[in-house]
Amino acid sequence: MLMRISANNLYSIASRVKKIPLKLKREIYKIPPFQAFQEQAYQKALTEHSKILPKLDSQGMSILEELRQEGTCIIPLEELGLSSTDTMMSTALTLANHLKFHSPRQDQNNNCEVGSSTEDLREFPEILLWALEPKLLDIVENYIGLPIIYQYFAMRRSLADGRYSGIRRWHLDWEDRRIIKIIIYLNDVNVGGGPYEYISRNITAEAIKKLNYYNLGYLSDAEMAAAVPKSLWTSCLAKKGSVVISDTSSVFHRAQPPTQKERFSITFCYTSATPYVVWNGRKIFQEHWEIINSNTSQRQKNCLPKNRLAQFV
Repeated sequence: MLMRISANNLYSIASRVKKIPLKLKREIYKIPPFQAFQEQAYQKALTEHSKILPKLDSQGMSILEELRQEGTCIIPLEELGLSSTDTMMSTALTLANHLKFHSPRQDQNNNCEVGSSTEDLREFPEILLWALEPKLLDIVENYIGLPIIYQYFAMRRSLADGRYSGIRRWHLDWEDRRIIKIIIYLNDVNVGGGPYEYISRNITAEAIKKLNYYNLGYLSDAEMAAAVPKSLWTSCLAKKGSVVISDTSSVFHRAQPPTQKERFSITFCYTSATPYVVWNGRKIFQEHWEIINSNTSQRQKNCLPKNRLAQFV
């Protein structure tokens, strides 16, 4: 006999799920009563928030439409016309240069990628202020359809070793129902240079069914080719300063293994304000918070996870 679970009990369960390890969460979200309750609440929230979504200019509408249709779009950074771009890129390129002198951690499975060093694991005002640019937030909020948060940025140097490991294999992200990741290339990315590669939204939806891909995890090229021919894999080849905007929860994607030249990039992650997972993110030092606080609106501050503001607000 199936036990009936009230909405109040489901809500109580939902509040506890956030404290459960990630792998177990994935299974809990599949429980039919819990899944049905979550879906009902989600659709209601989308309907309510649609009444107060920020207005977009013509460029923003074009990006939004491409995200809805394709799941990914690419645009030169300067075309976004953001006032903080120059200072953000200067800091990002400095951090990328630091990565040239770091080796991958040998205790990690994905040791063909080099991430930010320990001393760089903090928020830089120049980078955070770019991530909180109102135009970006407006596009992301319209796509996600709910109040949003900016979760983190990640610096990456992808070694030109041709190896398939970790994010170099096909996968979907699952921090939330809809996720926006903005990837900025910090060098030219050509064939053999490890471009971001994806499979469009509609084809991904079909592939999920073919592959019975409901437990998440990584897929090999052979596994993906069995469901989607390689001719339908899209590689984002582009110049330094190009911006790839992608919903990584809705399109199969991976960082193609570089074979000829290393790829340097910076990635920004946005989710709804109530995602499945809120990452710890980078520390905001007190002196940096004073700069950020004086240069942001309340709406921008609201886009920072509360666990990163607690010590300053």
